[in-house]
Amino acid sequence: MTKFIVKDIVDKFGYDVLAGKDGINRAVKIYGINRPGLELAGFDFEKNNINRRVILLSNKEQLFVNTLSEKVKKERYEYILNENIPMIILTEKFTDKILLEIAEKHSCPVVRASNITTSRLYQLVLEFFDEHFAPATEEHASLINVFGKGILLRGKSGIGKSEMTLELIKKNHLFVGDDRIIIKQRNNRLYGQSHEMLKNLIEVRGLGILDLSKIYGLQVLLDETKIDLVIELIHLDDEQYKSIDRLGIEYKYIKILDTKVPIITVPVTYGRNVSELVETAVSKLKLDEAGISCLKILQERFEEYSK
Repeated sequence: MTKFIVKDIVDKFGYDVLAGKDGINRAVKIYGINRPGLELAGFDFEKNNINRRVILLSNKEQLFVNTLSEKVKKERYEYILNENIPMIILTEKFTDKILLEIAEKHSCPVVRASNITTSRLYQLVLEFFDEHFAPATEEHASLINVFGKGILLRGKSGIGKSEMTLELIKKNHLFVGDDRIIIKQRNNRLYGQSHEMLKNLIEVRGLGILDLSKIYGLQVLLDETKIDLVIELIHLDDEQYKSIDRLGIEYKYIKILDTKVPIITVPVTYGRNVSELVETAVSKLKLDEAGISCLKILQERFEEYSK
């Protein structure tokens, strides 16, 4: 994971830096935002913790410090402004200039967020934190978005994942990545994207490395997709083939980063149009999510026919 610094947050949201510009490259090591009510009251049980959260000061903190004398304010600000705090974010409702003076002395960046409510600011910053602190893993697979569903194509090397991905792209589905897929877990959901080094690239045996942005244009590309289904491609002579549930009564699940995701196994052989099978698998997934079971329809017909 690349180093996450205060400047990343400032650049992302366009915050105005009011003090402590010398500390703009401080590392942000801990997920979360702290509203320092206890610290401003003089109690800080994490005083010696070297990894601290970003601090957010807004209306309720301003109302509290207004009750303090200037001497006490300085003491409290000195108490919380140490080298371990990455930065302080102020809303428009926090306007104490004494904080800025002390922050400048400690080279602690203080930034101003304008034209935004505290709750919305909190939400947006944490969503940005998710991108850097979310658990991640890497899969050797292809990732494509089919009918709005993220499909992770897995299988042994040479089984044809990249060729099937190309077929799906020709059918107007969206390409996310090939070969090295970075998977992150956010809010107990899985999201996949291409490894930065291989972005927009796909390797096809016999053709080599292809840049899909140059061949098909940017309209076929998607930076990231939620992973809704894993499709495991196997050869007909693979031992797994014997254990495939032909009726597909219920999905099997695998766990990736502690999140369960449905998986189906699709046999691959010459002359079999696997790209259409992938589209059909996604359509079936959508029907199942809507509570429509094709097997149940068959059972109902069988019962009606048996009467």
